[in-house]
Amino acid sequence: MWRRAGAGSIRRHLAGAGRFARRSPPPPIPAAPSSSSASFYSSPSRHSHGVFWGSMGAPSRRLSNQPGGGACWSCGATGAFLSCGSCGSVQPVDPAVDYFQIFGLKREYNIQGNNLEGKYKDWQKKLHPDLVHSKSEKERGFAAEQSALVIDAYRTLSSPLSRALYLLKLEGIHVDEEKTINDPELLMEMMELREAVNDASDSQTLEKIQSQIKGKLETWSASFHEAFNQKDFDRAVEATQRMRYYERAVEETVKKL
Repeated sequence: MWRRAGAGSIRRHLAGAGRFARRSPPPPIPAAPSSSSASFYSSPSRHSHGVFWGSMGAPSRRLSNQPGGGACWSCGATGAFLSCGSCGSVQPVDPAVDYFQIFGLKREYNIQGNNLEGKYKDWQKKLHPDLVHSKSEKERGFAAEQSALVIDAYRTLSSPLSRALYLLKLEGIHVDEEKTINDPELLMEMMELREAVNDASDSQTLEKIQSQIKGKLETWSASFHEAFNQKDFDRAVEATQRMRYYERAVEETVKKL
């Protein structure tokens, strides 16, 4: 069920953020990304228990200039992060930086109360391409890459499921969505939820169903949190599978409301 992956694959995962520079930046404050448009009651073959083991460790970085950090390409000040705290120049993407470090957060599942949205807005004020139009072509390129990276980081960390999967990736564990899981009880529950949503004739009924689904999603979210903290990765992966089903179920109710 487990396979070992080299640390290089994780570094490539972090380095891949640079490719976002080639796509048009979304609005300044995007909503968290939705899951696949596939129905929540579809075949379980897309919700797997397969994972890969590996290892990685990224250096801790803060949001402002700090002793021992990288040197700014423009003024040479040490500790330059996404943008230089001394001269304000936007820096090139550092593939060793993970999404939690971008927002000055500890690498943990529970990030409530850390003002993620506020920190996101602060970075976009410095990095959004529309705000650096007077910079050099070189720096505008850096800003496009960094802005896209910050957007992706915000979207990933603001969603409990994507945040859980990202934490597993940082531990060297990739959840394989193509392996089949056999849980007749869960599938039956999804079918019943599907029927309940389809039969609901008013928003009050749909909101009640949605509240019940969110309660189960929160239960499995708490289960992931506990398992991840205990390094029980089998149980953590299982929790993400259930979270995925209930997250899609919530999406179905939102579509009908």
